[in-house]
Amino acid sequence: MNKFLSILSIVIITMSCNSGNQKNKAIGDKINNSNEVISDNEATKLTSFEIKGTEVHQIQSTTNQKQYELYVKLPKSYTSSSDKEYPILVLTDSDYAFPLVTSISRRVKTEEFIIVGISYSKGDSPGVSRTRDYMPTNSPNEERGHSKESRLASGKADDFIAFIKKDVFPFLENTYRINMSKKVFSGHSFGGLLASYILVTTPNLFEYYLIGSPSFWYDNYCINNFEEKYSKANTNLRANVFFSIGEKEKNNNSDMVSEMLDFEQRLLSRNYSGLKIKSSIIPDEDHLTVYPSFITKGILFAFEK
Repeated sequence: MNKFLSILSIVIITMSCNSGNQKNKAIGDKINNSNEVISDNEATKLTSFEIKGTEVHQIQSTTNQKQYELYVKLPKSYTSSSDKEYPILVLTDSDYAFPLVTSISRRVKTEEFIIVGISYSKGDSPGVSRTRDYMPTNSPNEERGHSKESRLASGKADDFIAFIKKDVFPFLENTYRINMSKKVFSGHSFGGLLASYILVTTPNLFEYYLIGSPSFWYDNYCINNFEEKYSKANTNLRANVFFSIGEKEKNNNSDMVSEMLDFEQRLLSRNYSGLKIKSSIIPDEDHLTVYPSFITKGILFAFEK
């Protein structure tokens, strides 16, 4: 009996101590693997998650003086193949696109390529940055745009294109072994409109265009005016183009599926020499869910062995 009481006393004391330890931990305390509170100095030693094999570079646009970051993912053989040059895939909306594409690139059987993500401009909201940089015309009253501030900033796609040509490309050529004869540009939504705008204004900037869910409705379908102008001055358009969109990208505002198919047919009707087009409508996907499927199909289109 005395032995039982002694064991019971030890259990009660142990539970009380554990309870006291838990009570001493405040909400927001940082806890280590041993369930102990660590100091702020110790907490600063914790590291954030990083994607292996990636690099981040600071770069300034000499056109609009904005600061950007370039996210670069090198292929597995880059360090062991000292003379080999690699094609590049340039991404917009890179805050979500870059980590996703780096993962997808590991799981598909393609030629190796370098992934380059261009960040939003530093100090600006994503809405302002992408509306200014991706939209070809100023449309301050666009009902389907971002905030009022974003709409007022719209229409500086030419500056962003100049940034890619004058700043991004030279930096990449000087820093990495780039095969400049195979450059692939990818954009979705506003980025898809930007890709289409580059295609019909400066098509030689890239050899491949991956265009997902393009916002052709923007500024009363202004993209058609740019294509019309190009068609009157040119009979060739040397580019490989992949269009893709989710089957469910239809609403009361517009039918983005039909808009994409109409633009595809518009290009095909010109009989441009050198133009190759493939398109895909992805079942059961909408504007917000389609990106992983679109970019996977796009990568296979551009890089499949």
